[in-house]
Amino acid sequence: MRIIRFCDVTDELAKKEGEGDLSLRYWSKGINSSSKEKGVTATQWSLFAEEFELVELL
Repeated sequence: MRIIRFCDVTDELAKKEGEGDLSLRYWSKGINSSSKEKGVTATQWSLFAEEFELVELL
């Protein structure tokens, strides 16, 4: 797990999120829309990024 500032999210991480067309632009637009509803600015956010490795497919 790592903490990433919103402004440092990469294309690769946005793609791994699996949202919409898998682009950073799509992901950022969705996060910004959500943050505006909450009255905050997404660019001020820090995010937790956690990745998992598939060990065995059952």
